[in-house]
Amino acid sequence: MYRAEVSWLMEQGERFGEIEDGIDRIVDLTEDEKATLWLFAFSLRNPCDQQRDARGHLAAVE
Repeated sequence: MYRAEVSWLMEQGERFGEIEDGIDRIVDLTEDEKATLWLFAFSLRNPCDQQRDARGHLAAVE
């Protein structure tokens, strides 16, 4: 159910940040399930955007 919704929103061009916020607001998912859904949404993004954001996150933890 949530996977299809995330796919549809991504196809419609919804901002990733809005989808991310929506995932955080789902009360009937565990944190692990939310993380999995977030990762799925992240994987649907443009590969260049994925790389840019991933590198930014990595820089913050190095």
